[in-house]
Amino acid sequence: MSKLVYIASPFSKIQDKEFAVLLAEKACDEVARMGFYPVSPVLLWGGRIPENNTAEREQNMLACRQLLKACEYIFVVKSTHSLNSVGIKAELDLARELGIKELE
Repeated sequence: MSKLVYIASPFSKIQDKEFAVLLAEKACDEVARMGFYPVSPVLLWGGRIPENNTAEREQNMLACRQLLKACEYIFVVKSTHSLNSVGIKAELDLARELGIKELE
């Protein structure tokens, strides 16, 4: 059985949400070609659940953390938007803490 791979991709700081979705879709395609099952919060609920304030953002990040815990690997989207992403940094920190391996 193939392993679940959490797709850590930028979303909140990208103005063009269609571009953010495209980044996540490309990452999912790449991970699937490697024989894994990609799991992307951006594709699951990006733009569907509001992040208009700090409390909403924190609730969304909590949901992402729960999803990450169910995965065996994490895959970080390679993008200039990923470099300074607070959310991706937090996801990577949690993955390392839990012993979740980074898929490259």
